[in-house]
Formats: sequence, structure tokens, C-alpha cells
Amino acid sequence: MTVLVVDDEKIFRGSIKEHLEEDGHKILEATNGVEALRCLEENKDIDVVLIDVGLSAIEGITAISEIRKKGIPVIVIVVASDFNEEVMEKAAKAGADDFLGKPVDYRMLSIRLKMMERHRHFYKVRIRERTKMLHDVENLMSAVEKIGEITGEEKKSLMEELIRALHEVVEYRDHETYGHTVRVGWISARIAQKLGMNEKDVEAINLAAPLHDIGKIGVPDSILLKVGPLDEKEFEMMKRHTIIGYNILKDTKSHVLQKAAIIAYTHHERWDGSGYPRGLKGNEIPIEGAIVAVADSFDAMTSPRRYKLPMPFDDAFDEIIKLSGVFYNPEVVGAFKELKEEIYGYYVGKYDFIL
Repeated sequence: MTVLVVDDEKIFRGSIKEHLEEDGHKILEATNGVEALRCLEENKDIDVVLIDVGLSAIEGITAISEIRKKGIPVIVIVVASDFNEEVMEKAAKAGADDFLGKPVDYRMLSIRLKMMERHRHFYKVRIRERTKMLHDVENLMSAVEKIGEITGEEKKSLMEELIRALHEVVEYRDHETYGHTVRVGWISARIAQKLGMNEKDVEAINLAAPLHDIGKIGVPDSILLKVGPLDEKEFEMMKRHTIIGYNILKDTKSHVLQKAAIIAYTHHERWDGSGYPRGLKGNEIPIEGAIVAVADSFDAMTSPRRYKLPMPFDDAFDEIIKLSGVFYNPEVVGAFKELKEEIYGYYVGKYDFIL
């Protein structure tokens, strides 16, 4: 593969070059973010960017962000001598795919590059498609800002197109979420109906709830797609998806996307205050977030994942009820409990419920 090494230390670049060339890789060098971006524009065959964020952390992070904004299809590995939480958070939000500490373990780097080499074609296609989707979403978001100027079917069509595009962005990161977003939307809307919410808010929750994990587009693949449990640092980075999602959606004037921003921010808060990102407690948690917390947890329990088997329907249902007043809003759980037969029918395909 062609690897671009970005570091202001000549000795480090030379050492990386020596080791990687022995493995058959072609090495290009840059001393800072500006040079790196110029090199990427001039060399379209670069597969991996190995970039230091040590002494020039801001410049390195900015370069990663620019790489992602431009849609350049490269794998980005961040190198740092001190991987504190702040550096990892900034790198993850900017779009880094993997992390390595200094001094570099060359054996580990070699292994990672071999793994990446097998999937580089898929990765390049994936980055191009993701960039296109994000561009489409950006255009639609701009259109939604003007949504007050249009009415009727045109307004409804525009909103549905935006929601569809956002759903695709969420599911594109992880194929295991296929169908999860739709189920969470349906369950959330039924709970909202059962709680007596007005028709406008029920429909908004139906459309907004599937966007609860949109912030995961800012979580590195090495964490999002990891087989097995996350370690403490990885989990801290995963938790940031709530804040990232909120920041993506918060500034819109759309009623639906305002709901989505609240949901993205609060669906991991817990009734007893043990949730994240803010540790809200009891009725401090917005009802939209409390509803999706139940729907999301239940569907996650009953869905297979790389690291677990699905929990039986009845066991998952009982688990939600058991945690009423601990993790979940008791009123929301009460509505959920009344919907058991309908939810079962929906999951086994016995009924085709329409809101």
C-alpha cells in the first residue's frame, strides 16, 4: 500500500519508512497538515495516512477534519505519545479510524496495515459513498432551513427525503443496525400514542427516533465495528456519539429534527442518574429521550450482535419492566407494558401495524 507519514520529526519518519518499506509498502512523507493535504491532492493512490497529533495536535486534528470534509478515501491512523481522553476525542470527532501510541510498536503497525490492505478497496468505496450521502444530507438540511416557505405535499416530501437520507447515513456505518432504527421508531411512536401525546408529536417521534444514533458517524470504525466488548477508553469515546448527534441536529428549525436532537442527546440517560452524557435523573430527562431509551434498549436486547446472541422476547420484556424506576421512566414502561401483544405481533411479523 501507499502510506503517507505525517510527522515533524525527521528521525521518526525515517524509522517508519525503513520498517514499512521492508513490508513492501510505498512511503510518502509530510512534516505538517498543510503538506499532507497537498500531498493527498497530488497523489490519488495513497491508501493510509499515519499522522502525528503530538506537538502539533491542533494542526493534525484540523488536517484529519479537512481530509474527511474533502471526502478523500484514505484510512487515517493517529499517532500520539500521550493518548489522553481529550486528544482521542478530538481525533475521533475529526474522523480518525485507528490509534497508535508512541513509541510505535512496528509489529502491531505491520499487522494492522496487512488487515487494512485486505479491505482497502471496500473502504475506499465506502468512504466515497458516505461522503456523497453526507453531502446530500447537508443539501437537504439547508433546504429544511427554508421549510417555512413551502407547504403541503412538497413540505412533507422534503422532510421524508431528509429523514430517509439521515437513516441511510446511520445504518451505513454498521450493517447490524439494519432494521433497528425502523423498529425503534415504531415502538417509540406507539409508546407516545399510548401516553396520549398529540398526533403531531407522535409522528415527529416516529420519524425522529430512528436518528438516535446518528452521532455514531463520528465514532471510529475501530471502535464501532469492534468484535467483543469495548475497553474503558473505547467506551468513553463511544459515549460521545450522543453529543455528536446533538450537535449535528440541534440548529435546525424543523420540529422533527428538533425532536431528533433531543433524542440523540438523552436516549442513554437513566432514571436513577447513572446514564450519560450528563447524568440526568428522573423527570430531568425529556420524555422523548425516556421513550426512546426503552425502545432502543428493548430492540438491542432482542437483536443479535457480533458480541452476543439475541435475548428471548419475554426475557427482554421482563428486563425492561424490572428496571422501571431504575433505568427507565415508570410511566413510559407502563405504556410499553400495555403494548406487549402488539409489539410481539410486530416483531414476529404476525401483524402489520400502521400508526
